[in-house]
Amino acid sequence: MQTPRKPFANKRASRGISLIIVLIMLVIIGITGATAMRTATSEQRATNNLRMETIAQQYAEAALRICEGQMKLATASRLAAFQSPPASTQASPRWVTAANWTAVTAPAGRYDFTASDNIYDANNNPPNTYPQCMVELQTIPAAASFSITVITARGFSPDYARNAGTGATTQGAVVWLQSIVNAE
Repeated sequence: MQTPRKPFANKRASRGISLIIVLIMLVIIGITGATAMRTATSEQRATNNLRMETIAQQYAEAALRICEGQMKLATASRLAAFQSPPASTQASPRWVTAANWTAVTAPAGRYDFTASDNIYDANNNPPNTYPQCMVELQTIPAAASFSITVITARGFSPDYARNAGTGATTQGAVVWLQSIVNAE
């Protein structure tokens, strides 16, 4: 005759296994939650950076279009005052030198936009750092009689910051755009 099994003989052993399984599940859920939060934060930063770059590009495009318009409307005497001397007399184009962009007194050919230029973002707010453009007359060496005007514009994101000493960007985005206009 067989002795009947005791139905609750392993109750204590199964309780220990349940505790271990629950703890493992809690650790897995915690790691999954932390990973999801980190991913969401990274995606939010990337999206914000893209938005800031887009705003900076829009400011640079606005500055470029305004400078191009000024070039088309300028009379010969005003055009000469607006443009810097031909690049053929310099070691390199003026727009390449960082000091020409950061100097307190703008060199010939640089235009710093201000509130009076009516540049606004999509929410009708002025930029924190106004865009700049530089107009430079360049003579083509192969055809000495042919000149072009290079217009370089810089637009800044709303969170733009720079090192006061070096002028290097420490935060935000700077977008540079150029256009070439026939000077004749």
